Amino acid sequence: MIAEDLRFRIAGAADAPAVAQLHAASWRSAYRGVLRDDYLDGALASERAALWHARLVNGADAPLEVLLMEDRRGLLGFGCLCPDADPAWGPLIDNLHVQPALRGEGLGRRLMMALCDRMAANATTTGFHLWVLEANLAARAFYRRLGGCEQTPEYHEMPDGERYPCLRVSWASRPI
Repeated sequence: MIAEDLRFRIAGAADAPAVAQLHAASWRSAYRGVLRDDYLDGALASERAALWHARLVNGADAPLEVLLMEDRRGLLGFGCLCPDADPAWGPLIDNLHVQPALRGEGLGRRLMMALCDRMAANATTTGFHLWVLEANLAARAFYRRLGGCEQTPEYHEMPDGERYPCLRVSWASRPI
């Protein structure tokens, strides 16, 4: 059940460890059997920590905005928005993650809507996109329920060193 004290805020440098920890937990849950197990059980945590330190502390990959979703329990989810990602497809949602134990409670939808509110307040376009691993069937179903349109698969190299088919999911406007 979604807490009544649900709040959103922009992440700062001090949030990098918590974001990295949630990102790693989400990937271990969603990508088991997709990405290599030795990566998920080994280098994933340190690699995600380095990524989020670089982004939130050192300003790598700017411009980007990381929106945190919290309640009294702490960090429930986060989304990373890259506003200038692609002139044709619009802003990129680079990450959308909810605590694995809380999936199915409507938090992902709330987080997506909050990201859309940020885009609407700061952008001149209404369209946006994200990338999802083709094998991530649960996420693909979630994005379809929100009105996302899947494009032709492209192979992307993932941090485990392997190449996987990924789908661009796009929206011409705010999700339903």
